[in-house]
Amino acid sequence: MWRFEGGRFLEADFSLPEEERLLLVVNGKPWAAFSYTPGDELYLALGHLFLSGVLQGLEGVRWHVGEGVVAVDLPTEPEKGVGVRDSGCAAGLRYGEPRLAPLPRVDLDPELPLRLLNQLRQGAIRYAKTRGIHGAALFDPSGRLLYLTEDVGRHNAVDRLAGFMLLQGVKPPVLVASSGRVSQEMAAKAIGMGAVLLASRTGATAPAVNLARAYGLALATYVRPTGYRLYAPGGLPVAEGVLKL
Repeated sequence: MWRFEGGRFLEADFSLPEEERLLLVVNGKPWAAFSYTPGDELYLALGHLFLSGVLQGLEGVRWHVGEGVVAVDLPTEPEKGVGVRDSGCAAGLRYGEPRLAPLPRVDLDPELPLRLLNQLRQGAIRYAKTRGIHGAALFDPSGRLLYLTEDVGRHNAVDRLAGFMLLQGVKPPVLVASSGRVSQEMAAKAIGMGAVLLASRTGATAPAVNLARAYGLALATYVRPTGYRLYAPGGLPVAEGVLKL
């Protein structure tokens, strides 16, 4: 590889992100295929189904993970809705919508978005090597890291968080940090997981902000060590040093 710098080309060596194809099979029938970064395939498959409204829990659900395929057997035959192309990378396609409910009001430390993104940056090992991959992380309300993942698709990364919650029995409310833009679909995923705070390294779309305000999700965008932009539900977000959500 060559890098152009200072008016000349310099020979360089830089790692590239891994990308493979994963087939999700539901009740013996192909459901969806993902371009994804290998690892934690079961989290991705179950999280995708949960955030598509197919799964409500794991009762009666069986699965098998093979090479390039995850087969999930559900106790009932799910209805496959119209395919929706997400505004994300890695050609995110889903069949259904997450089940959304109003989020509880929680008092949080206003420094939390800074801490969440700092932990995501420190744990994003693949990003440090490639500069071409997304990261997402799950935290408890105190800001304790529960799970961190990286993927070529930002939607895949967030789906893995939901799958982790299902398999590990993590109950909401939770906090989420993401490296990617917060689209309406990403905000809906966070709400569907029961996240009361979604902190992002980049911005949010207008529909995402409207959805977040409707359900009580606080969005902290463009989070940098010096501060962030906050879209908070309700009135004045900060009172007596506490982030009121």
